[in-house]
Amino acid sequence: MFGVNVSPFLLSATINHHIEKYREQYPAATEMLDTCLYVDDVISGADDISQALKISKDADTIMKNASMKLRKWNSNDQTLMKTWEYEGLETHPRHSENNSGVQSSKVLGIPWNVIHDYFTIDVKGLLELDTSKRVTKRIVLLSAGKIYRSRLYIDCIQQK
Repeated sequence: MFGVNVSPFLLSATINHHIEKYREQYPAATEMLDTCLYVDDVISGADDISQALKISKDADTIMKNASMKLRKWNSNDQTLMKTWEYEGLETHPRHSENNSGVQSSKVLGIPWNVIHDYFTIDVKGLLELDTSKRVTKRIVLLSAGKIYRSRLYIDCIQQK
């Protein structure tokens, strides 16, 4: 079915079907999967290690029962990372260094410093227009999209 234009809908409907089957048994995990699943990434957080561990194990169980494996678990908490490894959850390879020598991982394409727990948004070029080309509505909308997308990430983080 991949390559067909309805494939994303079918995947989403399949995931939603499996989430609904476990809504009563695993309420926190189903809520997290329902609201924090972006295509093939789950991005969420928890108030403490025990809550994060329970939700992650429950979410893993739900998705395993659908023959889908959650992997690349990542956290800024080393204890949680070690616990996931001990529990058999596949963790994200420990963080690579970026150009500035900071250990980071990417979340939806945004660099995340997992040691100090902050995101880095590069604002260079947001307002730069290619002046060698004629400025068209398309170019203006592309520039506005860059600003909006960066602002959206910041707003999501500030709401927490």
